[in-house]
Amino acid sequence: MTDVDDLPFLRKQARTQRFTLGAPKEFRVAPDGSRVLFLRAESGTDPRHSLWSADLATGAETKLVDAAELLPGEEELPAEERARRERARETGGGVVHYGVDAGFTVAVFSLSGKLYTLDLASGEVTLRVDGSVIDPRPSPAGTHVAYVQDRRLHVLELATGDDRVLVEEDGEDITWGLAEFIAAEEMDRTRGYWWAPDGRSVLAERSDRGPVPRWTIADPANPQHPANVVAYPAAGTTNALVSLAVLGLDGSRVDVEPGEWEYLASVHWSAGGAPLLAVQPRDQKRMDVLALDVADGSTSVVHTAADQHWIDIVGGVPAWTPDGRLVTEGMVDGDHRLFVGGEAVTPAGLQLRAVLDVGEEILFSASEADPTQIHVFRTEGASVRRLSTVDGVHVGAGSAAVTVLSSWSLDYSGPRVSVLRDGEPVASIAVSTVDPDIVPNLTWLTLGERGLRAALLLPRGYEPSEGRLPVLLDPYGGPHAQRVLQSRNAFLTSQWLADQGFAVLVAD
Repeated sequence: MTDVDDLPFLRKQARTQRFTLGAPKEFRVAPDGSRVLFLRAESGTDPRHSLWSADLATGAETKLVDAAELLPGEEELPAEERARRERARETGGGVVHYGVDAGFTVAVFSLSGKLYTLDLASGEVTLRVDGSVIDPRPSPAGTHVAYVQDRRLHVLELATGDDRVLVEEDGEDITWGLAEFIAAEEMDRTRGYWWAPDGRSVLAERSDRGPVPRWTIADPANPQHPANVVAYPAAGTTNALVSLAVLGLDGSRVDVEPGEWEYLASVHWSAGGAPLLAVQPRDQKRMDVLALDVADGSTSVVHTAADQHWIDIVGGVPAWTPDGRLVTEGMVDGDHRLFVGGEAVTPAGLQLRAVLDVGEEILFSASEADPTQIHVFRTEGASVRRLSTVDGVHVGAGSAAVTVLSSWSLDYSGPRVSVLRDGEPVASIAVSTVDPDIVPNLTWLTLGERGLRAALLLPRGYEPSEGRLPVLLDPYGGPHAQRVLQSRNAFLTSQWLADQGFAVLVAD
């Protein structure tokens, strides 16, 4: 096989899945802060991810689940799992997602549609369900595992092996426990069910795609295959009907009262308070946060935000703190601010990006004066502290007490991953991504009356005396994804285009 370093850029980019393989991800921190679980491919060209553990005292990394050993051949995925991965932009294989109980006793994951559990004390891996499993997650106590199979929500009791469907309902258009297309594709809500803190019930989404228009899609690569008919809610057409119910493990069911909302943006259920539902009407000019009474399914509004244009969905909110204060995001004089118990805790000028964890203190990401950089912060009482100390784009996970920091920069390719305890580095996690061997030749620009951030890329080694260059505009086609960021990997394809003899302009 040709060494990846000898491949042309585009082939190298494809082989490495845009130079993402080998980067650790999906971090979970043990309650005692002793170790971190994460996923990582074996190398920068291996698409199979395995489950690893990093000991924060010694720095040693241990492979807990070897995807290649557990599944030597090709994966066979249920259609719903392929769709879920497409929505999540997950192109890798192996163990791509896993769940852990609150006490860090058991981890659960699916591989080629099979449900496995991992005893985190003994290291024993056990096959529990053989096929077509989607999104398995353990109860907080680790006694049960919920998962979706054939569009129905199951709960498996680990001690007895008892496996049952929580709701029996006919109809191929009805799905329990999975996020519908709009939520997964446009709202970054990938979950369709949520465990109660006591593990005795599950709050589950029911979606009905019956009213959604059908589209017929052919496969040009395989014209001998029949065309595929899919339910697709194109702009302006009918969406899936979404509702909720609290499903008890004892067989009880409490339907959540319907409201005048069309979109279920997010759900939060913790010991800090009643389940929270963030809902929006079709025009998305309002966001209502509803508290749910699980006894009778009634809801009450605990917070509302409105705007004449639209309300942005910010990840991680609403939520409860452990002592029962409501965590929300709000606009004040053009700033996205973090609110706790109705009080703004972030200063003016700091733009909240996402809430990453809510505990005694809150971990969040935000941008300061420069929107091309994203940093990770934590609250410290009434003040905030920035945990990322160098320029770049930083992604946080874990908690404010033990934070995993993935840092991207213009100075190097790929991420560098460190673990902080109370803001101080205590360990690092190895990264095995392939170096694309491209250093962008870029100029930062601020354009127009709105001060739009842009990056101009010229061929490497280009001199003005060589004459004018044709210009390529390289924008993102929608309003959601930011392109102009202080990360070398953000400009690899743009720089390759520039090296073909163009001036490439990327603008947000």
